[in-house]
Amino acid sequence: MSDLRSEILSHDMSNIEILVKNGSAQLFELLRDTSIGILVLRTADCASLASEILHTLNKLTKLYLWGTYTGRCELKLPASLQCISLQEVKCIS
Repeated sequence: MSDLRSEILSHDMSNIEILVKNGSAQLFELLRDTSIGILVLRTADCASLASEILHTLNKLTKLYLWGTYTGRCELKLPASLQCISLQEVKCIS
């Protein structure tokens, strides 16, 4: 896992879009501090898992959110972010 993380960190991924349907804490830790340009999170669970690392994605310019959110959703966002798009989002209490 550490070799893969080193490999990912060594590349400019600012032109890459990553779509996550079923994320895990391990996946988002792998993506921490990378230069991903676009991130698509297809569920509220993915957004929750990603919330810990979003602010470390130093070249993230677009974030697309999907899913049903309950309660409060807090996301620390990187300064590079230019667009947040809510695709099919439902908010329920």
